[in-house]
Amino acid sequence: MGKSVFAVIYARLGDAENAFRLFKESYEPNKRPPFGALSETATGHEPYFATGAGGMLQTVLFGFAGLQLTEDGIIQKNPIIPEKWKSLTIKGVGADKKDYYIKN
Repeated sequence: MGKSVFAVIYARLGDAENAFRLFKESYEPNKRPPFGALSETATGHEPYFATGAGGMLQTVLFGFAGLQLTEDGIIQKNPIIPEKWKSLTIKGVGADKKDYYIKN
C-alpha cells in the first residue's frame, strides 16, 4: 500500500515516470490468476485485498487525475498521466457528477 501513496506524491510533484513505476509496483506482484484479483502480499494466495485496490484507485484519482478534496469541493490541480497513456477519463465525480478528461 505504501507504493501507491508514494505514486500519488510523485504524480503531484510532476514526475509521471516514477509515479507510473510505483503505481505498477503497487499491484502487479500481487495479481492472482485467473482474474487478476489482488492478494495482500506478493506471495499470498488469499485474494481479495480491497485496501490494495483502493491504493490503486487513489493513485489514479488523486495522483494522475490531480483531484483534490477541499472545503470548496473537489478540484483538479496539475493532472499528469504516464507517457504510455494516451488519455484518462474520470466520469461522474462528486455530488455534481463532474467529468474529468486528461490527454497526453
